[in-house]
Amino acid sequence: MSRGDKRWIVAGSLAALAGGSWLAIHERTGARRHTATADRVPGDGFQGFSSRPFSGVGAGPAAPETPEMIAHEVDGVMGRWRTAILVKDAPTVVALDLTFRQQPERFTAALEKSAEAEENERVRAFSTRVLGKLKNAALAPLYRRLLSDKSPYVRQNAAWALGELGAAAAPALAELQTASTKDPANDVRAAARDALGKL
Repeated sequence: MSRGDKRWIVAGSLAALAGGSWLAIHERTGARRHTATADRVPGDGFQGFSSRPFSGVGAGPAAPETPEMIAHEVDGVMGRWRTAILVKDAPTVVALDLTFRQQPERFTAALEKSAEAEENERVRAFSTRVLGKLKNAALAPLYRRLLSDKSPYVRQNAAWALGELGAAAAPALAELQTASTKDPANDVRAAARDALGKL
């Protein structure tokens, strides 16, 4: 065995011993630290610094939202809604659908406009569908109008939404009966029949 090989073996042995000693010391201090903290009450001790220094000092209530701020937010959300539908971004569509249902007072008017006036039929249909999930009887006149939309997807969702209203959709009975027998799209006729069964 050459001298160089012996040096490598000795150096390796020393490194292994040093590593083993370090691990043993680390294990002992870790065990001590564990027993010392096991007796503590939650919340006891230092909890760290705030990521926002002095955040609690002089902080009053949040400023109320202005109508302009709300309108700006709604426009931004509706733009994301439209884009997500057009590019078939399902996670964003699902997330915004939930947002609309959690804050109907903020988004219903914008969704009504989208359901009735948006140029893309898929966006109109999705907006009609999410409105239907709100089960708001005040929207029945909108759904009645949408039963004559040029898109079968919108008409189908309008019929479904009327069915979600139950007895509150009774004023749309004639339109639903017509749609159930005369609409050119089978899915619309089926949705209208289902809705009639719920009135």
